[in-house]
Amino acid sequence: MRADDALKYVSAQLTSITHWVGNAIGGSACDEDHELPLDLLDSTVADIRKIAVHYGRPNRYSDGRAVVTRVAIEKGYYTEHIWHPDVYVEQPSSWTGILHSGDPDLPSPGVFQVSTDPLTQEIHVQVVRTT
Repeated sequence: MRADDALKYVSAQLTSITHWVGNAIGGSACDEDHELPLDLLDSTVADIRKIAVHYGRPNRYSDGRAVVTRVAIEKGYYTEHIWHPDVYVEQPSSWTGILHSGDPDLPSPGVFQVSTDPLTQEIHVQVVRTT
């Protein structure tokens, strides 16, 4: 694995985790101020991304494959997958989630299943509505 590809992978992973942490803290109704730690995380991500840019397009590996693929589950909701820089290391994967109703008082209108194929870099989304 090339070092520049590893850097792009780590940059994408850190970006994704930082967004998730920010959303989790923001949605937790926590009364403590987390602005400084979150700003530090964002600054670190930006610094790493600036370094990755020096090695070509930060969203493409050296062989031209995408680093991250984003696909709509339904309008306004997406899933992302960060591809490993070594296509033969990553295994196909799948996961299931619950569709959002848009109203916390209403039940979920169904489920979705996502599957990935590292060799083709395809993400397949299947939505099953129960209402």
